[in-house]
Amino acid sequence: MDRLTILFVALAVLILAISLHPTGFSQEQRNTATNRGVTNRGLIETAPRGPQDFSKNTWNLPPDADKTKNPVEATEESITKGKELYLARKGNCIFCHGETGAGNEETLPRLRRKPADLSNKERMTTLSDGEIFWKVTLGIEGIMPGREKALTEEERWHVVNYVRTLAKEK
Repeated sequence: MDRLTILFVALAVLILAISLHPTGFSQEQRNTATNRGVTNRGLIETAPRGPQDFSKNTWNLPPDADKTKNPVEATEESITKGKELYLARKGNCIFCHGETGAGNEETLPRLRRKPADLSNKERMTTLSDGEIFWKVTLGIEGIMPGREKALTEEERWHVVNYVRTLAKEK
């Protein structure tokens, strides 16, 4: 027999063995497949899903985030770089927080919740540079995108230095 015939016979035997098995799959295999959305017929079923509720999501910062020291001095050059990143698509802070940090009124209706007011001096003075850095870095799932992949570590520190300049007395 040539290889093709052997392969064909082996495939036929396998199909026959599966079809003769009383259930085709063990209960455990069916449960696993069903948990993944696969039915006994091999079709993928998707459960109807409504919009996911992100409203209660919050920061997942390292325990010592407040102790993270800012290695980038808040010079005019750093603040200028931070402002460029804040305003640019790469940083994309302006989309939610607006130019002044008080919120972008134009995009507010499209957001899942109102963004933090970065211009609120009372609030901003309670945050360390490290906390702001980790918030920019990690974001909040479904609410604020983390910028860890979009910005280098140094760029994120420049953004921290710029954000500090937005806080004003009310």
